[in-house]
Amino acid sequence: MWAWIGAGMALLGTLVSAWRARRPALSYYEAHVYSMTPRSHARFAAASAAFALLFVVAGLYPRLPAVPLLAIYTVLIVLYGASFVRGAAGEDE
Repeated sequence: MWAWIGAGMALLGTLVSAWRARRPALSYYEAHVYSMTPRSHARFAAASAAFALLFVVAGLYPRLPAVPLLAIYTVLIVLYGASFVRGAAGEDE
């Protein structure tokens, strides 16, 4: 179950970051404080796709631990989300 939840979360992370890689930075914090460029978003999309593949493999082979993968990916997606959420709060300078 955890492997499939992780696969869905990683697939969503891949789609969102690939979409963001095609757009310019929308906030001051994203562009200047966290230096999130289209290349940064593309790298996260690639990492998310790799995690999605790992989650699928863990779902097909239950001996592979999915929970540690999910913990690592959760930390990564929280850090990725924090890179542009602050600017969404309307604190542009």
